[in-house]
Amino acid sequence: MIGDSRFGVDSDGNIHINNVDFPATEGLWELLTRKRVDKEPVTGADLKQYKTILEMTNAHLEGYEPRANIRTSKGLQYKEIISKLFPSTTRQSGVEAALSREWITYK
Repeated sequence: MIGDSRFGVDSDGNIHINNVDFPATEGLWELLTRKRVDKEPVTGADLKQYKTILEMTNAHLEGYEPRANIRTSKGLQYKEIISKLFPSTTRQSGVEAALSREWITYK
């Protein structure tokens, strides 16, 4: 399972999720299987496919629910990959939210 969806792998290593095929690449497999991603083999196309897989399966969302918040963590996979793929939807809290706020300047 990835998120809320079953997936399959064919003899060539290609990934099949919800009747959609993703060609096997070293970078995509790195993103799907490693906590600490080696960025060397990961291409822009791999990141795009990984984002599509996350969106299709809700794997990056709390409880795998379609309208849920992004599941944040201190893990490297979240910090280095997922938070950058979904920057505008990532919730900020505490100090991070205060620092990113626009402050009103009084004259």
